[in-house]
Amino acid sequence: MRPLFDTLMELKPADIRLDCAALQLARDVYPHIEIARYTGMLDQLAERVADLRPGLSSSLRYEAMREVLVDDFGLTGNTDDYYDPENSFLNRVLDRRRGVPITVSLVWMEVGRRLKWPVQGAAYPGHFLVRFDDPERFIVVDPFRNGQTLTEEDCQGLLDHCFDGKIQFRPSFLEAVGTRTILARILNNLRAVFAANQSWGRLEWTLQRLAALEPHSARHVQEIAALRYRRGDVRAAYAHLQAYVSACPANIDTRKVVERMTRLEADVAALN
Repeated sequence: MRPLFDTLMELKPADIRLDCAALQLARDVYPHIEIARYTGMLDQLAERVADLRPGLSSSLRYEAMREVLVDDFGLTGNTDDYYDPENSFLNRVLDRRRGVPITVSLVWMEVGRRLKWPVQGAAYPGHFLVRFDDPERFIVVDPFRNGQTLTEEDCQGLLDHCFDGKIQFRPSFLEAVGTRTILARILNNLRAVFAANQSWGRLEWTLQRLAALEPHSARHVQEIAALRYRRGDVRAAYAHLQAYVSACPANIDTRKVVERMTRLEADVAALN
């Protein structure tokens, strides 16, 4: 049966709800997940923030959300086991109230969406952040570090920590990003974790979800084929590349994939 996440990725970005997509992603790993339970948790958190009646300014809205999500609910980053795959699945983040920067930020964004507040994600290099906008300015927040606000100097400090001073801050790093970019970053986090752990089955699952999200990316297709080849399933590797080339629109460059297929043809022939 085709994963519902893959079906959702066929929708226009404006029609994809981030919380639902993240929970459908988790369903493959946690098949008995109760989606309504977790969307209900987000609903309740939003109601608690609304009960504080914070007003219209970004600073007051930020303070109200931080009070509920951090002080009351206890949501923060998992500094004890950062590379635990559970940090990337929304259901487990809500259960444990711990996650990586992007999934903890996702909770803030989804609470903001329910309140119709302009709380958006910023795909900051090395460390996902959120921003609270109002007509005159925006506030940058790090949900991973107990929802603290960041100055430009703090933002440079994050870059120094992640990249040893090799990258200088640019305002464009704080531009808001859309649902597909956020989902891709979650999946790429999992891709890195599963590759490091040599969890090849989980890695292939992650690459398949990335391929559904970015169907014309040759990189994901070639990595899936390489995994299947490594397992000794040469025919499956070849068939996967062949299916990609057949389905690609004419304007997509498939030369590298075709070259890879050509190299595999001898291996496939040897099996006959």
